[in-house]
Amino acid sequence: MRKPSSSLQKILMKNIPTQQHFLNFEVVLAHCEQRVTEPSLQAAMKYGRKMDFFDSRNKLSQSGELLAEILQPQCA
Repeated sequence: MRKPSSSLQKILMKNIPTQQHFLNFEVVLAHCEQRVTEPSLQAAMKYGRKMDFFDSRNKLSQSGELLAEILQPQCA
């Protein structure tokens, strides 16, 4: 298998923080979905804001980032 070119490696490395942020958001949202009785993303987001996992712009808060670190399986 060929190694990716250096320009491709730079692109991949540049996108890793974005991918990690997306994964963090998804894992916290899934946690919130498990906690609500109504099966909807809106209810999960409302719960997440109430618990201070998401801010008013629906971005992960510091608490949400910490929760994501706890919930995600550790990669070695």
